Amino acid sequence: MLILTREEIQQLLDPRELLIALEEGFKSLSANQMNVPPRNQVISPKGALLAMPAYMPGQYMSVKLVSIFHKNKIIPSHQAVITLIDSETGTPLALMDGTYITTLRTAASSLISIQLLARKNIKEVAIIGSGVQGGSHLNMIGTLTGIERIWIASMDIPNAQALSARDSRALLADSVQQAVSNADVVCLCTSSPEPVIKAEWLKKGVHITSVGYNPPGGELPRDIIENSHLFVESKRAFEPPPAGSAELQGLSPESGTELGEVLLKQRAGRRSEEETTVYKSMGHAMEDLVAANLVYKKAVENQTGKTIDL
Repeated sequence: MLILTREEIQQLLDPRELLIALEEGFKSLSANQMNVPPRNQVISPKGALLAMPAYMPGQYMSVKLVSIFHKNKIIPSHQAVITLIDSETGTPLALMDGTYITTLRTAASSLISIQLLARKNIKEVAIIGSGVQGGSHLNMIGTLTGIERIWIASMDIPNAQALSARDSRALLADSVQQAVSNADVVCLCTSSPEPVIKAEWLKKGVHITSVGYNPPGGELPRDIIENSHLFVESKRAFEPPPAGSAELQGLSPESGTELGEVLLKQRAGRRSEEETTVYKSMGHAMEDLVAANLVYKKAVENQTGKTIDL
């Protein structure tokens, strides 16, 4: 069995290749070519452990175990491992760090939503939250051409200052309202159990991405969801947590369009320059599967990692 560390994965996982693999994964998901059961969890007094298995034709099966302990201060609130299983024999193939994969694939999926759904020629982006996902979103969005300003807003001022220093286009906002009111794209990257933005702050035609997960609440306001063109990874997002998103509870699955449906040209993306589009991410096992498969194949090619006998 191949063991891969976070440092090794950072060297192996090419963000450009990941974007291509994720697009194919979203298409496969919407074409009902994948077997992905609902995410489940066990709860302890201080956090939760979630299990996310997935199968996709032509790929090795994967299972991610991710812990969510929001009160962690020094160590990450989200930590994960991913196991790959041979789809033909059931043989365990690899065990790898899943924390970095989760971080990168989440931001990469947000970037895909921006490329698909935001207005053309966007110039200003707001990132709300300065933690791990805020940093990953800054890295991914920094690859877009034409971006002139990236506003950073966070309750953690030192973190926000450090994040804004990483990109010459980044500016530290005085408030969330200031960041959002200037933005063509707003990326919510918090673990807030309550909404962090208001509808009246938004520009017309804005695109919003939201990756926070903290049920029974969440960072994305309900009135914005209900008055926007809504997009999700999978219709499973409308199921109760931990399978789905807390912010989408009570809404019809038909009120959301899957990214794969847009990529397959089965349903419309943005319909006008004035409408607000929202991508609500719940985190999907497909994203872990395609990323882990990319990492494993590169590791085998490059003879990276440590092999052990179980």
